[in-house]
Amino acid sequence: MTHWGRWPGTALWITTVLTVGCGTIHPEVTSLREISSETVAVVGRIELIPPLQSGEQVLRMGTFDPLDTAGKLRDRAVLHLANEAKPMEETWEVINPRLDQTFFFRIPKQKRFMVFGTITTSYEARVASRRHMNVNRTDILLPRMVFDITPADKAIYVGTIRLHRDEFNSITKVEILDQYPAASAEFKNRFGSGAELRKSITKPLLQ
Repeated sequence: MTHWGRWPGTALWITTVLTVGCGTIHPEVTSLREISSETVAVVGRIELIPPLQSGEQVLRMGTFDPLDTAGKLRDRAVLHLANEAKPMEETWEVINPRLDQTFFFRIPKQKRFMVFGTITTSYEARVASRRHMNVNRTDILLPRMVFDITPADKAIYVGTIRLHRDEFNSITKVEILDQYPAASAEFKNRFGSGAELRKSITKPLLQ
């Protein structure tokens, strides 16, 4: 198990957007046949301590939510990926894991940097015009991380990312737990007894 210390807390965003969405959302894997030489299955888990309570997330999408933004935010994290340690504004490629559940996402191998991550606690959208929508949102900010991916990988286990928060929704401690035996058993149950999952615990992306 590895851990590191306090991370900046919530951020309030007030933006005007043409559409509401998360960019390119890389899919969860249903079969290892979906993995090509250019992609890899990333397996892990994200836990928030204490977990989100019933009614804690306030998601008001207005009367029109064609991209199911609420479904992408409810009890989920949004992790932005990039092929280098660049700021969030330069990437809209994401994975969207459900909290407290093992995830199995297919991503391009070069997108190994998790450069920005959020768990949304409030989201309120208001129509400003026919082409614009004002969004007021508050997010818990997650630490940046990097996945250790090699050219030969088909599937890697990155660990359980356990995020401890305080009453202000600041992340006070991040633990990376190695729960490989349980994850490997779940992986083989999902993809077959011969499926191979390499252990490759994620690391912090240093500033």
